[in-house]
Amino acid sequence: MAFLTRIVFFILLLANPSVVAAQQSGIITDQIYGSDPLLINGKYYTFFPPLNTGGNQFFADPQFETGSVTIRGLTYADLLLNYDIYNQQLILKYKNITGAASLIILSDAWLEKFSIKGIDFEMIPIQDTVKRIFQVLGTGANRILYYWKKDLELDSFHGARNHIFSDARKEMNILTGNQIVKYWNNKSFYSIFVIEKSLAVKEYLHRRKINVKRAIDQTMTELIYYCNSLNSR
Repeated sequence: MAFLTRIVFFILLLANPSVVAAQQSGIITDQIYGSDPLLINGKYYTFFPPLNTGGNQFFADPQFETGSVTIRGLTYADLLLNYDIYNQQLILKYKNITGAASLIILSDAWLEKFSIKGIDFEMIPIQDTVKRIFQVLGTGANRILYYWKKDLELDSFHGARNHIFSDARKEMNILTGNQIVKYWNNKSFYSIFVIEKSLAVKEYLHRRKINVKRAIDQTMTELIYYCNSLNSR
């Protein structure tokens, strides 16, 4: 009986080799779950921090939030998402065909943009074939890009030897044309622009008492819209 079972299993594998490849590689395919192959296409999310690790690897917290993603021009709404900024991966939580919860990493080769908690992110090229996830503020000739990250550090507080995730940190950039330019403070921000616009931006920052390192997203969005408005003057 056991021999006959092995024969039947072998025949099934030969009939559907794509399932074998998918199981071996961790790739999820439409043949396994019968879902949209454009969306349900990626590797299982299996990252588990060391035991007793403090903090978490996510943009905000481990709770999955309703959001949307755009993949190859198609937008999918009402998805359960979380953004792992330690590994720079967008995670989708969904129920597979058995009804069990599954976590997959959405393919960054197909992913174009996504939104969580009302915050917009995009995959933007930083080199010829390399893309990076940025939070995006504003539209137009110039946009603000935040690159978010965390580190996993050794926590030696009170003699303990556990690990802890750092607070989320952002690198601040302006996307102008196809060029990504970093800034660190008010001076480096307004210095990105040509001299005539730079003086106007400097005065705007002073008048509104804006510190670009600590300003909230709404303030920075209004600022970059002002910068873009200078193009039409």
